[in-house]
Amino acid sequence: MTQMEKKRTLFSKVGSNKKRWMVGILAVGAVVISGGIFGYQSFFPPQTAQAAFQVETVKRGDISEVVQASGTVQASKRSALSFSDAEEAKDAISTIQVRVGDAVKAGQVLATMDDSVARIQVTNAEANLLSAQAKLEEAQKRKSPAEITSLQAAVNQTKNEWELAKQNIDGKKAANDVEKAKANLESAQKTYTSQQALYAAGAIAKSEFDSAKSSLEQAQRDYNSALLTAGQTTGQASVKVEQALAAYQTAQEALQEANEGPDAATVLSAKAAVEQAKAGLQQAQKALRAVTLKAPMDGVIVQVNGNVGEIPGNDFIIMDNSNSGDLEVLAQISQSDIGKVQEGLPVTFTTSSYADETFRGKVKLIYPEAKTDAGVTTYDVLLSVANQDNKLKIGMTMNVAIERGTHKNVLVVPAQALQTQNGKDGVYVLRDAAAQQAGEGAEGNQAEAKQANNRSGGREGRANMPYRFVPIKMGYFTADQVEVTEGLTEGERVVILVNTQTSSGTGQNGNRMGGGGMPGFGGMGVQIRGR
Repeated sequence: MTQMEKKRTLFSKVGSNKKRWMVGILAVGAVVISGGIFGYQSFFPPQTAQAAFQVETVKRGDISEVVQASGTVQASKRSALSFSDAEEAKDAISTIQVRVGDAVKAGQVLATMDDSVARIQVTNAEANLLSAQAKLEEAQKRKSPAEITSLQAAVNQTKNEWELAKQNIDGKKAANDVEKAKANLESAQKTYTSQQALYAAGAIAKSEFDSAKSSLEQAQRDYNSALLTAGQTTGQASVKVEQALAAYQTAQEALQEANEGPDAATVLSAKAAVEQAKAGLQQAQKALRAVTLKAPMDGVIVQVNGNVGEIPGNDFIIMDNSNSGDLEVLAQISQSDIGKVQEGLPVTFTTSSYADETFRGKVKLIYPEAKTDAGVTTYDVLLSVANQDNKLKIGMTMNVAIERGTHKNVLVVPAQALQTQNGKDGVYVLRDAAAQQAGEGAEGNQAEAKQANNRSGGREGRANMPYRFVPIKMGYFTADQVEVTEGLTEGERVVILVNTQTSSGTGQNGNRMGGGGMPGFGGMGVQIRGR
């Protein structure tokens, strides 16, 4: 039942009680007629029905609208750790350095496996990287002026050697030797021919002929030797020329490279080797880190699922930040209120564990999917909460008040003053005393009087009730107050109906409105409880 419906029900009860009072009056009247007024008043005191209400002044104030809910404290961060990235994950655990409940810092070692192989791999990878970096440095190095001068000198020297080799390839001496040997051979041939004829004629001795023959044979040998020497000298000279030319060209290239700077292709290749060495080192370092399990954040150990000597499994160690100053509350917001909730709104928390303390936070996340349980639809909303002094524990139930906002210096009336009439929200406003005495009745009052007449069984006197219904438009509202954006002005007085009661006596207690009741029966009036 809504607040408006409750108010209408309360007002209807007032009319019903007055109907019963009228039936009692008729019965009493019959007794008076038959038994006398004196006897009736002696044994049946008159009944006075009092429709009491309170009066509140429309005033300005600040009003904050909140969405109420409940939720459960949970950690804002949770991490399940294992050795799954290590190639040696199939090996046994070497050490476990924490227990459940231990507070740890980010980077703290929690557990280890054997790392001897991994350390050797890291050392080798570091050496490979240093070697590659040295080669790159050499490839990128430019020649100094002194080195360039030395290279220029080498070019000049090799050029001179090449020129000299080309001169030697002419072989003039060898040619002269061949010509001389040829001339000697021809001379020896003539002498031999002449001596042969003389010996045949018996003009000379055989010894002279043999001497001529020996000279010819020697001249032939000398000529053959000169020819051979000349050929060998020419071949060697050609080789020397080719060697000198190659040395000269090499010296020229070295000088050109020195003048132009480092070779781009060589530098590029050296850089690629360095990057490859870096990748190898990173892989080796990763393998080393993988055999050492470290805390990824500050927090507390909540589970250790294994022992030294066992093969570690998934979720070997579980930790969260439940000991931190920043936790979360998962709250369930009703479907009717979820539209009022936005990310970033401030939140106030209370809990029975600390009845006198208040915790603060904000709306972090609104889950888009609804949940329905027993016909009630809610939405999960994640809230941050500042856990001062680490008082809050995981699983605690929290009372949640999401502060939608505050409207300052606005018109406010008590929430109990709200009424509904003809489908409109409004309040009962106390009539102006002068207008009431003049019998003034506005159109709105006539409508109220007609409805009051229907509720009271057709009694026209209700048209003169001391209050009238005024429709209003509302802004923020709480359990105690309602913001009025239209319909009222500051200083007007609104009526809050309270329980209708029947009492014995003369009905003279409190101020009376409405000028008495039925004649002769103590008067029926409305009791005002002003504020």
